[in-house]
Order: sequence, then structure tokens, then C-alpha cells
Amino acid sequence: AISDLTINIQPSENLRPFDAQRDLRTVADLVELCFADTLDPDGHRYLQQMRAAARDPGYLRWTRAIAGGTSLPLSGYVWEQDGKVIGNLSLIPFFSPNYRYYLIANVAVHPDYRRRGIARQMTTRALDYARLRGARAVWLHVREDNDGAITMYTQAGFSERARRTNWYYQHDHPISLDLDPDQLQEFSLPGARIQRRRSTEWPMQKQWLDMNYPRELRWHVSISPDSFRPGVRGFINRFFKDVHVQHWSVYREQRLLGVLTWQSAYNYADHLWLATDVDSGAGALTKLLQHACQHSAFSRPLTLDFPAGKAAKAIHSAGFTERQTLIWMELKFK
Repeated sequence: AISDLTINIQPSENLRPFDAQRDLRTVADLVELCFADTLDPDGHRYLQQMRAAARDPGYLRWTRAIAGGTSLPLSGYVWEQDGKVIGNLSLIPFFSPNYRYYLIANVAVHPDYRRRGIARQMTTRALDYARLRGARAVWLHVREDNDGAITMYTQAGFSERARRTNWYYQHDHPISLDLDPDQLQEFSLPGARIQRRRSTEWPMQKQWLDMNYPRELRWHVSISPDSFRPGVRGFINRFFKDVHVQHWSVYREQRLLGVLTWQSAYNYADHLWLATDVDSGAGALTKLLQHACQHSAFSRPLTLDFPAGKAAKAIHSAGFTERQTLIWMELKFK
């Protein structure tokens, strides 16, 4: 419950637990103010959902019933000063069969109140709470160009675990084939071919997926490799999760270079998941990505999450635009 955030934690004059009924709309306005230059359509839709929930008189009863089962902020802390909320930190619980952990998100401080240690104090309070609740770890992500936040989280005990780049593709976006001569030769190589994925390629695809989307990071992305599995097991998984996918493979001569999966989504963009050893030629991967963009089931925008710096030339040359690169950080409790 939301009130649990007060357990065994000393009160503060300005810092208090987030109250959905009282703070939801104010926090939505604060997040929009602080991140206006980085919000994508999904981010704007998220804020709209927050504001709609704030207008619903039955929302608080609903949040108490489903706490932990929604992406809307149900718990965390706000910083109140001069009669208004000028700081926010959301604390989102995640559970696995073996342990509990938390994600720190929506850390926002009004521009007029920055550089006063407010974000640091909210983070410290959130870590205290997670520790008292028996969490095994706390995660967060931060833009790689936010040096101040990276320094603060490092000093708090967080360690970098991964860097991920989010790529976007619009179907009316012009394709930029800025390949060097060697890559261009491979791109047009007659031996490079695209085909529907075959069931015999699944073991290699799964191995590459585990490398490009490590298990310890999958909880924050929408990938479910079991839904990509061929055969009855994969069909059952897709049926119950309402997942729709298409797969394509790229070969050069007789060598499998990569497998790309299109997955439908309910948000702004559908997902692409690239399985490759990333040492394959950039031209062949570009060709694979272009094929998927042209043959996916719907002409919706596409998003691709991939390790930062990996296959960047191929992805960009296929017409994708880099949205942002995030550093995922973890603090483990002993």
C-alpha cells in the first residue's frame, strides 16, 4: 500500500510519500516540464493516462487493489516546498520467483530548484525503503549525456550494467545508404538473401537473443523469447499473451548472419528484435532491417532496442533514427 512508504523511515520537512489522489496530476505536469525535450509519443500518452486517472474518483480504490500491476506511479516520494510539489521520484516494484527488486523512475526536479541536493535526498530515501522491504536490488536508467545524474547515482553506489540505444523508424523516413565501399559491395552481394525464418534456425536465434537481450535486463523490455519459439509451445505462448510476430533471416551464401523479429505492440510503435552476433557484415544486416520495414504487417512506426554502439552503422543505414542511449544501473544490497 502507498502508506507503507512511511515504515521505519524518519519524517522530513519537505519529503513525503507520493499520494496518488493528491499528487498524480501535479507529478504529470512536473515530469512533462522536466522532460519536454525527450518525451516520445508513448511518453505523452503515459502522461495523458496519469491525468485521466487523476480525474477518476475511483482511481485510488483501484490502485490499492492492483498495486504492482500497473505502469502508472503508485508509490514513491515527492518534495514539497513553497507550497507546491517541485520534486518527484517513482518507485516501481518488480517480483521474480527468487527475489524482489525496484525500479527508480520519473526522477524530476523543477528547474528553479535544481542543484540543491533534492534528487539525491529522494534517491537516498527510496534506497532506504527498498532495503527495509527486503529488496535484492534497485535499478534505474539515465541518459548517457546526463553527467550530473550519472555522478550522483555512482556516488550512491549504483554500477553500470548496460548501455542500450533506442532506435525509431518512420515509414516515410528516407533511407540513407551511407555505407563505405566494402559494406556496399556486401549489401549488393548476390549471395546475400532474405527468407522467412525456419524452425531449424531457432537454436541460433535464441543464442543470439540471449546475447543481445540478456536475461537480467529483459524485465524492462517487452521481449518474450518463448513467444518466438517455433512449434506448439511457441503457439501456446503467443496465444495466451496475445503476441503477434513475424520472422526473417538473412544468409550470405550458406551462413546464417541474423534473424529479425517484428512484434506487434499496443503503444505508439511496434517492436523489432535483432538476433545476431553483431560481427556480421553491416550491409547484410541493413538489408534485413529494410526488408522487415517494408514487409511488416502494418505501416506503423517501429522501434529497435539494441546494445549501444553495436551494428549502429547498419541500423542507421536502414533508415532508423537514434532516439536516445540509456545507461542501466543497478545497486545490489548485501
